[in-house]
Amino acid sequence: MRIVLITGSTSGFGKLMVEAFLKNGDTVVATGRNLTRRQEIFEQERAHYKEKLLEVTMDVANKEEVAVAKNLIEGHFGKVDILINAAGYGLFGALEDLQEEEIRYQMEVNFFGTINVTRAFLPMLRKSHGKVFNFSSVFGFMGFPLTSLYCASKYAVEGLSESLRGELAPHGVQVCIIEPGGYRTNFGSNLLWSQENSDSIYRRQFNNYKELHTKISQRKPQQPIEVAEGVLKLSLKSQLPMRKVFGQDGKLSHFLKRCLPSGLYFRLMDKVFSKVFLRGPA
Repeated sequence: MRIVLITGSTSGFGKLMVEAFLKNGDTVVATGRNLTRRQEIFEQERAHYKEKLLEVTMDVANKEEVAVAKNLIEGHFGKVDILINAAGYGLFGALEDLQEEEIRYQMEVNFFGTINVTRAFLPMLRKSHGKVFNFSSVFGFMGFPLTSLYCASKYAVEGLSESLRGELAPHGVQVCIIEPGGYRTNFGSNLLWSQENSDSIYRRQFNNYKELHTKISQRKPQQPIEVAEGVLKLSLKSQLPMRKVFGQDGKLSHFLKRCLPSGLYFRLMDKVFSKVFLRGPA
């Protein structure tokens, strides 16, 4: 019996992975903020997989809640076989327009949250020779204007994960980075933008990007179940890859960034950024 711990499981990829792993016969520990007060989220899963689902409140940015969750899960199961760090959100906007507390909280959730949970559960993962999946993004390997803090948080997750892969391998724990492109999840509805400022020198860039992001979000063809089922399939492999890119847009972006000469890549991106962000009157 595999014990699968999923953070950020109340929506998006996390919610779909709870369903996928339960259908596979695994026991799933679903975690999220104030989860025990939100009984409607896993109503159907509770009805079909009551003995296989444990719902635990855990805010990844709250070390005390992580410690309580760790003790509860250890007392309940004694081990964790698979840890999926999927909790996170996006903060978009020009660096100068972001507030100090917004900047710090982005890193607290996306990066330090991954650290908090991983550190807490590593003893149990070593015990089971387990696997860790850390969710990054296309923006974890390519920078994009007005996403500097989100990119920074995901680049940090990438560096952490690559380092942990070698650090934990002698102890039987494998690490894999998940890099999804754009999918039809509720990422857009949970996205935080910097406050609109009519005096900002980035106003034209901000408005153009926000408009484009809304249009793209409404017509994304890629279905997120592909990612959930993909992670499940990876978890069943004896050897994990360092990273797995999902989505045609993600694969194209990865190819361009990794295969084109640096100068050519940035000249190409400069043309794209100019068309996206600088269209219309200044």
